[in-house]
Amino acid sequence: MIDYRNDRDASLKLIDWFDVERVRAAKILVVGAGAIGNEALKNLALLGIGHIFIVDRDTIEMSNLSRSVLYRATDNGKDKAEVAARAVRELNPNVNTTFQKGDVTLDVGLGLLRRMDVIVGCLDNNQARLYINRACWKIGKPWIDAGIGQLNGQVRVFMPGNGACYECALSEAQYEELRIPCNLLASKYENEGKIPTTPTIASIMGAVQAQEALKLLDASRWEGRTLSGREFLFNGTVGEAGVFILPVKENCFAHSSLDLSKLIELKETSAANTTAAELLAIARQHLNDEAVIVLNFELCVEMRCPNCHQSTRMLRPERKIYREELECDQCGRDRYLVTTHTLGGTQTEYEEDFLDTKLADLGIPSLEILEARGQNGVSVYLELTGDLAQTLSPAVFD
Repeated sequence: MIDYRNDRDASLKLIDWFDVERVRAAKILVVGAGAIGNEALKNLALLGIGHIFIVDRDTIEMSNLSRSVLYRATDNGKDKAEVAARAVRELNPNVNTTFQKGDVTLDVGLGLLRRMDVIVGCLDNNQARLYINRACWKIGKPWIDAGIGQLNGQVRVFMPGNGACYECALSEAQYEELRIPCNLLASKYENEGKIPTTPTIASIMGAVQAQEALKLLDASRWEGRTLSGREFLFNGTVGEAGVFILPVKENCFAHSSLDLSKLIELKETSAANTTAAELLAIARQHLNDEAVIVLNFELCVEMRCPNCHQSTRMLRPERKIYREELECDQCGRDRYLVTTHTLGGTQTEYEEDFLDTKLADLGIPSLEILEARGQNGVSVYLELTGDLAQTLSPAVFD
């Protein structure tokens, strides 16, 4: 007999297909705790999703309060991810929340994503969408994207092996627009454009995301009835909605996956406590003495001035270098970057130095998965599993 007075899930248990135990065991990553993220998190909490990990790089501003149900005026200046995690627990104490302040493109390892059932993207920029799309395809995890304007919005579901991915859906013009910024350094003084939105459209799109996430937790039951490979469009200006099939692009570059049968969990190895040389030694134990570690980004090892030949050691991901740093402090000319995407076998005078550097100090995030590639072309994938206890709750997420 259902106890409506004392069981908060009583009404949900009336739904014949709602699997309370499956929902309580679910692990969902929500990237972005802004307007859409607040609504998605609210609904996931009310559904009783057992374990939610929240990533956001920003702090709360008073202007967020008109579109963010989880924040209060007293939260002004606090980290969005932390406040959202606390608010979700207050909304439903049965939900376990973990959070990380950071940029998903820089600070989140593939090992975190592979432990999730679903990734929910509540993002305001396409570069982050591009990163999540490729990361999810690598590890075979579905993700749900949403975007909003003033009264309009869309939700798309991308499931590896079942329909289009985010990049498939891009036009050539959109794809080129995304590719160009990848080759340019950001400015310290760039301000992200503020997108004018209403709380109503955020509420609609966040609700659709949460509902699609619920269906993906029982994908076989809902086969053919999710938004996988499709886009839900809502035009609030005229009150119209539609669902459209997204085109699949042949030979899409994003459709590459890791062979997780070759994944090696390094339970004593962490980004903070392991040097590049130590990880390289582990790779060579599993492969051969010529093996290298392939980074998931370009590592800048130095900046050189073509005019006065000044050289400055960097040891920082290229995407963490700003345009203002290129100016040579001796002659004022722009310096160029010397980069590498491998550990071991790099032809640079700084190689010995950066091999003695901790992985975290090179910009490698916790729980990252890195390819170790042997001379014969055979690869294995090394996960920094030693980060698990500090990043997630091992009892829940391992």
